[in-house]
Amino acid sequence: MRNYGLLILLAVAVVSLGCDERTEQTDSGGVLLQTEFSASNVPFRFSVNGDVTDFQAAVAGTLTITSVLPNIENTNTSVLMDVELEGVEFTYTRVDRGTRVPPPFYFNLLGTVPAGGTLTYNGMPILSIEQISNPPISDLLFENGGFDKETGETVVTMNVWVRAYGRTLSGREVQSTPRPHTVEFTQ
Repeated sequence: MRNYGLLILLAVAVVSLGCDERTEQTDSGGVLLQTEFSASNVPFRFSVNGDVTDFQAAVAGTLTITSVLPNIENTNTSVLMDVELEGVEFTYTRVDRGTRVPPPFYFNLLGTVPAGGTLTYNGMPILSIEQISNPPISDLLFENGGFDKETGETVVTMNVWVRAYGRTLSGREVQSTPRPHTVEFTQ
């Protein structure tokens, strides 16, 4: 009788260990986000002089956020895998020999990306007045000399990195891997 009790206890332990592993492998909260930014100016080249509103409109484009299922063989989705967006972030790195960059641009972005689906925003700006009014972009304004004070150049070339973030309806935090888009700012 003792052997049966020990065998039952051992079987329960094996089954419960197996359930935990299976649950972890098939967690329905497992989605990834990808971003893609496109604009009418290709290559991305923008003149900073002129009307600020026109400039902001010029650097606006289309942001597409895609929810990717990491296991493409598993087509079972749940509404709990949908991602409620919380925001988007644009950060900047220099491609040219300069080192100065504008401050990051964060803003709240509301919407839901269905599991395996996409959500598109038109007219999405990649910078705001804060980025325009700080070096190196502000250096390119004619009233500030029209050239980057660090490099002496009249063109500033940067990578603009886009990252979207939110959480699944099941509560899991999700963010996209930042993707760069090369942009030239000119006088």
